[in-house]
Amino acid sequence: MAIREAGDRTLPTFISLLVVGLLLMTFDVRLEGGGVVASLRNGTQALLSPVQRAAAFVVAPVADIVETLGALASLREENQALRGQLASTQAELAGIQGKLARLEILESLYGLRLDELEVGRTPANVIGRPDGFDLAFIIDKGTSDGIALGQPVIDSFGYVVGTIVDVTGGSAIVVPIMASRNGVAVVVGVQVGNLVSQPGTNDMALDIFEAREPVIEGDEVRTSALSGVFPAGLPVGQVLRSAAPESASLATVVRPYVQPEHLQVVVVLAWPPTPVVATTTTSLPEETTTIPEEGTTAPDAGGE
Repeated sequence: MAIREAGDRTLPTFISLLVVGLLLMTFDVRLEGGGVVASLRNGTQALLSPVQRAAAFVVAPVADIVETLGALASLREENQALRGQLASTQAELAGIQGKLARLEILESLYGLRLDELEVGRTPANVIGRPDGFDLAFIIDKGTSDGIALGQPVIDSFGYVVGTIVDVTGGSAIVVPIMASRNGVAVVVGVQVGNLVSQPGTNDMALDIFEAREPVIEGDEVRTSALSGVFPAGLPVGQVLRSAAPESASLATVVRPYVQPEHLQVVVVLAWPPTPVVATTTTSLPEETTTIPEEGTTAPDAGGE
């Protein structure tokens, strides 16, 4: 009887303990706030986290490379477009700079002063370029613009260029001084000399026949009042080599300021200002005319 009674108490105790255990497990799960489904999800996430990190480590650089390649292609297209815009802008800028340079030249041309003399000036464009064999060039102004043979030509800075040697109605030929067979009367300081061309070079030979003092390298050479072609005081060039008088004469080399091959615009001077008067007043006597009074007859050629 005692043994059976003990067995009867064991079964209810086991069942009670089982129920209490289940309740405790349920209470513990609820305290964690996730429930059974949440616990399973958390466990699954814990298992998959290393796999996700490994996948991100492998996939992320590949995605970055693909994105970078796409960005490079876009940048190349933008770069090509910008290069085209830059080339177009540079071409427009070059055109504007050319126009500004021409405007400055024309402004300087019309503002020239030749020792305060009122000398007619005719700007002209160089249309026939000189070469190494012939320094003469053509301008786009002629007799219809008042251009005449022998008129002097200067550049936009007032430096001596040459003279008109041939002219038509709408054009003229200019021969620079370094290619001319005629000399130019010049002054260096207070000394008067003659400047002549040196074949084969753009330099010119300077001879001062009554030299009283040396000339120094860099001295400026200007046209003399003795010149019958150019107004006095126009800058011609600079002395290349210093030289001292020898037996009252002096010889050296001068480099003209103007190099004809670089000219684009020149100015033709109406010099002398009154060429007709200059050539006739000293050679022709002034004519007088006597009007006979009414009722008288003029004497005949035989003086009767």
